[in-house]
Amino acid sequence: MNNNPIRYGIIGLGNIARGVHIPGILRSPDAVLAAVCDPNETRLAAAQRDYGLSPDVCFTDYRDLLSSGLVDAVSICTPNNVHVPVALEAVKNGIPFACEKPLSVDASSAKPLLDAVNETGIPNMVCFSYRFKKAARYARDLIAAGRIGKIRHVYVRYLQGWGNPEKDCPRVWRFDRAASGSGTLADLGSHMLDLVRFLTADEYTLFTAQNGTFMTERRSADPAKNGARETVDVDDYAHYFAGTQSGIAASFEISRNAFGRGNFQHIEIYGDRGALVYELEDDDFLCICEGADEGTHTFRRMEIPEQYFVDQMQCFLDRLRGDEHGLCATVADGYEDMLELDEIIRSSENGTAVRHSAR
Repeated sequence: MNNNPIRYGIIGLGNIARGVHIPGILRSPDAVLAAVCDPNETRLAAAQRDYGLSPDVCFTDYRDLLSSGLVDAVSICTPNNVHVPVALEAVKNGIPFACEKPLSVDASSAKPLLDAVNETGIPNMVCFSYRFKKAARYARDLIAAGRIGKIRHVYVRYLQGWGNPEKDCPRVWRFDRAASGSGTLADLGSHMLDLVRFLTADEYTLFTAQNGTFMTERRSADPAKNGARETVDVDDYAHYFAGTQSGIAASFEISRNAFGRGNFQHIEIYGDRGALVYELEDDDFLCICEGADEGTHTFRRMEIPEQYFVDQMQCFLDRLRGDEHGLCATVADGYEDMLELDEIIRSSENGTAVRHSAR
């Protein structure tokens, strides 16, 4: 790309677009918000008003935006089952894209996109956003440098509370398997599967899982149905064990039914010469136990160097300029994640351990 501002488009105007993608583009000196798309005309009109856009750059059909000549790159912020069709259309038009996670609803539906980007070389990013947390990035480098030795255990908890019954959340698309692929597992577990790979530079070999659903019905999200109850066919929680190629024993506890939790993450990483604890709620931080700390069971909070403070959307824009410092996940990472999600679902449904089939 040349040095002109990158004309950026947003496809899907839900919370993730308005909370992460659009603010990131507006903050960047390297991009301008050039066009938006959403089939919901109310959301589209709100975006037009809020961001001072003209009607001719606001689209209800993603194909019209992608063929308009108005954008150099796009973010795909739609429900999971729409990610691949939109991304394939972007590839067809030669437009780089950042796609929300998970990549699709299952690995088989994601494979055509992997093939397309491998064939064309279109720049891309899958938005595993916790790769861009300063504490996670610092932990990754400490692990790679051997600071805590050979890793033996990783313990992961990712807990939210918005799915609890007293919240009376309607049956939005995240509770519909056809649209989401799975529930808490796809929504939160996909992040943690990628983050552990990112931190340890290791690959999974085996999964044993137990997923479950507390609320099998929720009120319809359609106002015309007057609160009629509809079936929930995805998981509310996902608990699974994993083995890795280097012999790490890992466990994951993932839930959207954890009372009092907002966006709580806690990862403990134990090596043979030290241990790290990464935690996130309102902010992310990192603690370490090493050397003489072991005798007093002390975990010291670490000061994180400035170089680890990065922005997800800026990292993608830098990738488009040819700078790979951002360590962005790609469609290949997203496809690997889809294989893992499928295997965890299969393990839970069949009550058996499932060997991981790497791409």
